[in-house]
Amino acid sequence: MKMSRDKLHLLELSGFEREQLARIPDSYIVTCADRTSVSAAMVKEADVIIGRVPVELLGYARKLRLLQLDCAGSEQYTADGLLAKDCQLCNASGSFGLAISEYLICTILMLMRNMNLYIRNQEQAYWHMEGPVQSIYGSTVLIAGTGDLGQEFAKRVKAMGAHTIGIRRRIQESVPYFDELHTMEEMCNLLPHADVVVLALPSTERTRGCFGSKQLACMKKTAILANVGRGDALNTNEFLQAIQRKQLSGAVLDVCDCEPLAKEHPLWKQPNVIITPHISGTFQLKESFYRFTEIALYNLQALLENKALKNVVDRKQGYRVHTVDYKEK
Repeated sequence: MKMSRDKLHLLELSGFEREQLARIPDSYIVTCADRTSVSAAMVKEADVIIGRVPVELLGYARKLRLLQLDCAGSEQYTADGLLAKDCQLCNASGSFGLAISEYLICTILMLMRNMNLYIRNQEQAYWHMEGPVQSIYGSTVLIAGTGDLGQEFAKRVKAMGAHTIGIRRRIQESVPYFDELHTMEEMCNLLPHADVVVLALPSTERTRGCFGSKQLACMKKTAILANVGRGDALNTNEFLQAIQRKQLSGAVLDVCDCEPLAKEHPLWKQPNVIITPHISGTFQLKESFYRFTEIALYNLQALLENKALKNVVDRKQGYRVHTVDYKEK
């Protein structure tokens, strides 16, 4: 049964351009704003919101049927009572896998080929060979999180000759681009075999603090760690101790458990750690924005037709229920 023909009020906060606005079904009355200009009155009127509405305004969302986030992380919107029970929460998984996987290839190869050291040498006009390097070819890559992000990265490193191991909650079926699948409980047994470890996890009760001194102690001294999921998966202080003790070769941190990382934090001065300010999966890459708008536009139409939405988040578990089947242009 299709939804009533009455017009629905759509509050768009993600910066839809003319092309995307033209594709919104006529059944919606569209109001465009952003996080700084959105008002309580706009939220009160909205049946659908696209984007990250300030949490403090959600108390006014009395009519809301769908909150379509423009990010993968949804933890700040899953608190009990924040959204009505009949309001569906959807995230933007499927939008950022390309951007983040290319970021990982870039930064991991920088560490493998000592480029981080050569860049510092260039700043000092210091002509010096920094010694042996590593290759993705023939390496073992362990990826904690086998969703869109994990699969996109596994696809690329597998094509480069790596053996891929995936870590996920449950093993019910095969996942594309992974040679092996294991559960979180098996991680410590697998870490001694991994040359690269990537954390691509959402923030849930189970994943917060899941990678600390115990797991770091299991890693190869030549291994590289990268965290591009949620910052709270990795204990920053325990990681700092491990990197200072040379328990691993290097690391890539696009996220941390306290953002922004304090200016005085010792991690900034670690030569074998690449730190970026949570930028690996933003809309700076136009393709990511395009992929997000395809998800949002699909869900707008599906809502009108009472069809299942894509990327619905289970608010108790913190994971999406329905995945997106994205086809490249």
